[in-house]
Amino acid sequence: MTQIAARPSIAETLISARLSLLQSKRLILATLERRMRQQPVEELRDRVEHMRNETRTAQNSYSFSVLAWGSPNTPGYWPVAYKRLAEVADRLSTSLREASGDMPPTERYELAAEVEMLEQLRSEWRASIRTALTPVA
Repeated sequence: MTQIAARPSIAETLISARLSLLQSKRLILATLERRMRQQPVEELRDRVEHMRNETRTAQNSYSFSVLAWGSPNTPGYWPVAYKRLAEVADRLSTSLREASGDMPPTERYELAAEVEMLEQLRSEWRASIRTALTPVA
């Protein structure tokens, strides 16, 4: 009896393609950075910065794809989800700290407590990322 392998879904194919693109960009960036350390030339500096931006864009595209179309049952989902939560918490805590200067002292104190709680959650999410990335022995 012949078994037919299940075809990957369009979502799985898209996520896989974006991951491959991200990995390629990271490899190119690492190569350029190594070359720049060996021979710091202005032209390489510009290429490295350009590749950093492309890598950042590829990372964002991959993360978006995983969160939009990925399954929480796959191993790659949770590190991306926790990373996104930590990024949002960073932006929110920065915004709240900046806004607190314009508030009355009692409200500022309450906001400081909330920011502290948010930063604790962010730390826990980052710890969850490390745990999710640790390979199972």
